[in-house]
Amino acid sequence: MISLSKVSKRFGSTRAVDDVSLDVPAATIHGVLGRSGAGKSTLLRVVNLLEPPDSGTVTVAGRDLGTLTPAGLRDARARIGMVFQHFHLLHNRTVAANVELPLKLHRVERGERQRRVAELLELVGLSDQARKFPAQLSGGQRQRVAIARALALRPDVLLSDEATSALDPGTTVEILDLFVKLRDTLGLTILLITHELDVITRICDSASVMRDGKVVEHGPVAELLATPGSDLADQAFRLAAPGEGGGINVEVTFTGSAVGEPVLAALVRHFDVDASITDASVHTVAQGTVGRLRLRLPQSAASEKAAAWLSEQGYGVRRI
Repeated sequence: MISLSKVSKRFGSTRAVDDVSLDVPAATIHGVLGRSGAGKSTLLRVVNLLEPPDSGTVTVAGRDLGTLTPAGLRDARARIGMVFQHFHLLHNRTVAANVELPLKLHRVERGERQRRVAELLELVGLSDQARKFPAQLSGGQRQRVAIARALALRPDVLLSDEATSALDPGTTVEILDLFVKLRDTLGLTILLITHELDVITRICDSASVMRDGKVVEHGPVAELLATPGSDLADQAFRLAAPGEGGGINVEVTFTGSAVGEPVLAALVRHFDVDASITDASVHTVAQGTVGRLRLRLPQSAASEKAAAWLSEQGYGVRRI
């Protein structure tokens, strides 16, 4: 649904987006994670050509946006909704009027506008707020209005620019759950940028990590978390560094049904080694559960065989 090929964008001497290639399948949620200045927002604006790339191609719903006429690009952008961190609602218009605005601009007949607004407000859970003004709403409600407005023209793609960053944790969860609902009920493709790891692990099917304008890793969230040495996994688990003391320090990653298996008992039974846990963590993501465990094993031949055996059993094993 969204495909970027070797896309770059400069601002003066700064390369905000540096040779990025990215594919987001239809009806999935893809998250882009990175610190401030990593290039996330520029990447998002390149997707609908609000920031035309200096090089590379941008394809959305099978259309190469860079080859379109101005009229064709306007039509393509109508199929790409966008939600911002700070809502951007018109405060002198009611909730219903804010949602209706894109429909009026596209000269949709009045009766159809009213039906569509009612449908969207029900979808986002605001049917009883139609006559209120933005100042009378909570932050989460304002963001729901912004989402409804972004969906007015029935887009194929929804872009989210830090849409939950200004919200409290409870409201953030509600908005993220709404995104999942939109993916599942409308078949919507959602590309979101965030600096919050919990957003990625809670709802994203796949993710990219950006640093200095580059995508440094990309893939299904569960797969990235399960990969020893993954940047996303290191941010997610944040396990303590091994303390002082001799022995072999091993990091073991579990996925799926392997989470909860009696690993220590198996090591003792098979190799007669005493293993101590130095830290551990578990994450539940859209595709399942991933766990990471740090063990200290005695310095011995049996411990070396134990570490090799864990790898043979399909666990991710890394010396630390």
